[in-house]
Amino acid sequence: MSESAPGWAANTISALNGMFGDYLLRRGNGLAIGMAFYSGNQPLQLSSQAISHAYPQAGNRICVFVHGLACSENIWSWREAKDHFDKKTAVDVSYGSLLQAELGYTPFYLRYNSGLPIAKNGTDLSTLLTALLANYPCAVDEIVLIGHSMGGLVLRAACQQTNAEPPPWLEKVSRVFYLGTPHSGADLERLVHATARTLHAVPNPITRLIGDILDTRSQGVKDLRRGAPLADEKISRVAWLPTAQHYFMMGTITDDPSHPVSRLLGDALVRVPRESAATNAMYDVSHSRVFAGVHHLALAHDREVYEQIKVWCSHP
Repeated sequence: MSESAPGWAANTISALNGMFGDYLLRRGNGLAIGMAFYSGNQPLQLSSQAISHAYPQAGNRICVFVHGLACSENIWSWREAKDHFDKKTAVDVSYGSLLQAELGYTPFYLRYNSGLPIAKNGTDLSTLLTALLANYPCAVDEIVLIGHSMGGLVLRAACQQTNAEPPPWLEKVSRVFYLGTPHSGADLERLVHATARTLHAVPNPITRLIGDILDTRSQGVKDLRRGAPLADEKISRVAWLPTAQHYFMMGTITDDPSHPVSRLLGDALVRVPRESAATNAMYDVSHSRVFAGVHHLALAHDREVYEQIKVWCSHP
């Protein structure tokens, strides 16, 4: 059911996976999402025939979109009117469809169980990308990776290879975009973790029960406490893909990024760092932008954010 459910059901199942996805997988529950690229709300079989059928005009440049915690690939879509004075002209658009129409990128949208450890999802994505390139209708010259929230950490984990032989797709990656990605960890998960520990420390069966309930959250959620894409490794020790350009895009909940509320809460889930989001990154101020008044989820479907992605993708 999790593979072909309609949009609203897919979103509900994705939210459930974000919170309890590792538990669902351990129990063999059919609601556990298997990682796959999706096209038209259906999983894409990575065979030459299936890819050619789904992408009859597949080009030699592709872009891969990875959603965040408890979301699905539907997070990337929004309704936009061609005529601002006539709502009947509204159509579904996404960063992928716009990049395809305007820059010639072929978009692939990932759906995955965001409740699993970030490191595992990164490894699985690497395997999936290898299969995609092996069965792609033409030679791929360039890959652009775009991750929202946790999706950015999954991308980092996929790019962090420990094998002697790197996967064939890795050298094709030219740019990686991080939209509201908690590279330094998520404050909300830190708060939940601290609350659970405090409740467990209180010698009361009720508070301990509440602590136990909080502890049932998925490993994917727990990984956000440190932002670590690799098991037992802090984010500062994870190397960034040196052959790619890295872009950081962040939002704030007020129209003034310097407002105390924006400085404290950022986009409501991820704060704008006072310095580089990752001190060991190949960081360039010109590769970073804050979008005032754009909250966390909206970073995945905002026209202004897209226009900035387009500008950066247009430059050599």
